[in-house]
Amino acid sequence: MTSLNFDKKGVPVTLLGLDQAGKTSLALRLVKGKWVDNTSPTIGVNFEIFRAGDTLLKLFDVGGHKVLRRQFWLNYAANSYGILFIFDASNRKRTEEGKEWFWYLINNLEIDRRIAFAFLANKADLNSMELDEIIEVLDLQKLSNFPKISFQIFEISVKTSMNVDNAMEWFTRKIQEYIKEQTVSPKGLIISSIFGNIKLFLDFSDVTSNLISVLDLLAKVYDDKNNTLREERVASIVSNYGQIVFQERGEIVISLITEPDDSQIEAQRLIEIIFNHLEKRESDSREELVDFITQTFKISDGNYKEIQEYKI
Repeated sequence: MTSLNFDKKGVPVTLLGLDQAGKTSLALRLVKGKWVDNTSPTIGVNFEIFRAGDTLLKLFDVGGHKVLRRQFWLNYAANSYGILFIFDASNRKRTEEGKEWFWYLINNLEIDRRIAFAFLANKADLNSMELDEIIEVLDLQKLSNFPKISFQIFEISVKTSMNVDNAMEWFTRKIQEYIKEQTVSPKGLIISSIFGNIKLFLDFSDVTSNLISVLDLLAKVYDDKNNTLREERVASIVSNYGQIVFQERGEIVISLITEPDDSQIEAQRLIEIIFNHLEKRESDSREELVDFITQTFKISDGNYKEIQEYKI
């Protein structure tokens, strides 16, 4: 397999926690490098892009109100390489609520890879719970039962910046390690309309020998109505032959065919690269587009073929 890197939009990470725990204040400190007072509660999801060391991160700041926790937390967390969970260590009245939703996240997070998880005990500059008390009350010692989660707890103060840099240094270092583990072996790429008209079909790995299986999988793509991430439809379908990861923007669908066990997140990021290129293109040259795609996927000259148009 060939390891493929993220584009300039950043590595996806998610910031979670109860409302009023300090999520948006942390997001703004990471982006602006300073304390920002009088932040508004997050309604839905905000995202920020910032650089932490050598890593560009795309941070999804997900609202902490109860209706948003059940609606969004798991979806964004499962599609991230790291989770920042912020906990107001000064508010003992909400400890049980924080514990309930922390373990709701951990127990329902379905991932097939390692993920970095930083537990941030915020407001350590105030009269806050001690670290030992936090670990005991929230049963954090039980995280040893989840080997795919690399977990670390940090006492921080977003307001004074206490220990924030140390937490982010650990967090980004772990993410860099996990990115190196994520690989995608592209078997083919299809650009089509939302109605099933294929505009471009590139075969990188003898897809045509399983064309019926591929077209059957692709037909299911157009029937899928339920997998949504923000404004862009993003989903995947897996069979014994392979995996199709697809995204829809406007009237265009890009479908990437990979090995069944390849990283869906990495495949999604690669599709975004192609979409971004399509939106910025200055010409309609088919040859230029094919060259860009093969270079992005590191496909050697001559190691692909273009399949003629099909109707799904």
